[in-house]
Order: sequence, then structure tokens, then C-alpha cells
Amino acid sequence: MRLPWQCPTCYAELGDKSYAKMLTCPYCGSLLIVNAKDKKFYRVPKENGWYYFSKVNSPGYIRFGDYEEHYKYDKNNKKWYLLKNGELYELKGELKNFDGKIMEEGKVDYIWGEFPFVAPPGSVLKTALKGDKIIKISSRAILLFLKSDKEVPDIFPKIL
Repeated sequence: MRLPWQCPTCYAELGDKSYAKMLTCPYCGSLLIVNAKDKKFYRVPKENGWYYFSKVNSPGYIRFGDYEEHYKYDKNNKKWYLLKNGELYELKGELKNFDGKIMEEGKVDYIWGEFPFVAPPGSVLKTALKGDKIIKISSRAILLFLKSDKEVPDIFPKIL
């Protein structure tokens, strides 16, 4: 019998990850989608098995096309943060639609850590920039991030 919040690949108990939509198991590197309702994870399959990624010095790192970003969930404040090009942004919510200009677009080719969206390798991730706003667009969500007044080292101490 599987326990709640257990990795389906290595059976490690990962704890409550209901705040995330997708993550990599920190023990075996399997890419997992979070099912908060049932308190379990689903492994993201690929052609001949499943994904394994080596660890990166970041709580959430994603590379898509020529772009890269870092994400972190602050458990104390219950907020998601995005570090992009040295600037810190805070997740403010989900949008129903977006019809503005896309500034970045690329296929996800590397991922490690925890994320507020689902974007497995091969999927397309898009970014729209407008003033102090970043809109992240994946196949399942459109997220609005606003520039944060927090200090980058306070949220991401190991990256800088």
C-alpha cells in the first residue's frame, strides 16, 4: 500500500506538497505531477521510461529555449516567488486568458525542483513582460507575477 505523499518511483516519503503542481523527487530525480486531492504523485512518463534529472543548486530551476528561471515556495508566507534576470517576482494569481505580446517562448529541456505549474520536458513555456509584471503561460495555466519588494538573497540565498 502506498503512503500519502510517497514517490511512485523510489517510495520516498516527500511530505505534503499540495502547494506545488509539479516537482522532481529530491531522492531519485523522477518528474512528478501533484494530485493534492488524493495526496499522491503521478510520474511523468516519457518514451522509454521516466525522467531523471541531476540536482541543481536551486529550489526550482527550469530551462526553456534560451531562457532560464528559478522558483521557490516560501512555506512561512505561503507564496511562490520567481527569480528572473536577477529580479524577484511574487505570484499573485491565475489569469483566465492572455492576448498580449509574448517576449519569450521555448520548449522545456531541463527542470529540477518544485513549480506552481505543469511544464514537463518538451512542453512549451511562454513569458510576457509588461512593466513590473511577468505572465507565465504553460499549457495548463496562465500565472501573473508582480515585482516583489522582498530582497533576492532573503528568498534565494544560495543562488546569488
